[in-house]
Amino acid sequence: MRQIYISFLGAGDYKPAVYHISGKKADPSDYVQFAELQLAGPGFFDRIFLVMTQTSRKKHFDRLKQELLKIGINDINEVNITENLDPEDQWSWFEEILTHIDHGDELYVDMTHGYRIIPIVFSTALNFLQKAKDVRLKAVYYGAYESNKELSPIVDMKDFYVINEWTDAVSRLVEDADPGRLALVAEKEATGKLDEFNDPELISAFQELTGALKNVDIHNVSQKASRALKIVRERENDASITGKILFDLVKEKFVSLVFEKTFSGRYDHDYFKIQLEIVRLLLEHKLFMQAYTVMREMLGSFGLIRENETPEMTDKDRRDQRQRADVFINMLQVKKTEWNFIGNRLVHHQALLQIFECMEDKKIISKMKKITQDLIAYRNGFDHAWTSKKEARKGIMKKGNTFFKKLEDIVAALDKEGFF
Repeated sequence: MRQIYISFLGAGDYKPAVYHISGKKADPSDYVQFAELQLAGPGFFDRIFLVMTQTSRKKHFDRLKQELLKIGINDINEVNITENLDPEDQWSWFEEILTHIDHGDELYVDMTHGYRIIPIVFSTALNFLQKAKDVRLKAVYYGAYESNKELSPIVDMKDFYVINEWTDAVSRLVEDADPGRLALVAEKEATGKLDEFNDPELISAFQELTGALKNVDIHNVSQKASRALKIVRERENDASITGKILFDLVKEKFVSLVFEKTFSGRYDHDYFKIQLEIVRLLLEHKLFMQAYTVMREMLGSFGLIRENETPEMTDKDRRDQRQRADVFINMLQVKKTEWNFIGNRLVHHQALLQIFECMEDKKIISKMKKITQDLIAYRNGFDHAWTSKKEARKGIMKKGNTFFKKLEDIVAALDKEGFF
């Protein structure tokens, strides 16, 4: 990766100063660029770019170039921009700068003498480069000229630009259940502001939580959400105000997955409540295949609400329970007069018959039947990558929300009628 230096040459009247970075002094000069390049040392940067207008070039460039020659720097790349402030002109030099930056470059930027609105436009460029070309912002310098003091500090404003990276990473986590960006930014930004997010334990917890959501590991989602939010609450005690705001976004998104009770082994009200929360979150994150999978499994699990899952259960017991859930779905799909279960499926059918008829008497089976065929058709479409159709079904998001509301109503009806 290359080390790139970019600075802006203004048209003001500059006076000599002894600039320093964290106490390390440069020789006296009118130009903050001289101080920064001298302190970095000749050969440190692979490319040096000076952005200038015609006026600033005429006024300062030759003199600055002569000073830089004295410290062994003679390879300077000019980026000439217009002084017009029309949007199309600003866009042209914005793109001009972008063409000089390669993927993965490390940038050192000086904003001291940005011409008029240049700092605003270039701040946007930096944000774009970090995302589109994965550049690493190493420093954003500002030379604070002090006329009444012996030394003038050069301050590094990088943290105010890196905050966009952390905010984007948290947004990805909250909106897309994607912790990858958080891990990537943590890798790039070893130190600085928002260090509370640069935490391997925190990142690992969210990777496990989002992994459980995407893998539809429904029995462990609540536990993993509880662990992740426990770490968040510990870290926010010492977090900055900005960090606390971002932590609040995370808590608001995932707190609904945390229940005081862990999975009890019963298909009870608490179990179905967390299933609904998982579906809601998956739909919000547009993880439709996973959402439809959980909703289909809920239909089968309604037939198991009088059963327990215990640690003593064998793999065969669990396979039998899974098959009973599938038989219950078949009972919802097919008219009673067309039921034709044989072998082991007949045994499961007979075991389910009592609760099925009880739910039927309470008008709950009719609610389930109204969504079963359509819901399973959508889920099977995902399962087979829609290869049996010309294209994916329309309205996946809208239908998903409709199914979710119907399932909420079914759980409420089961609760009201005392099935839990």
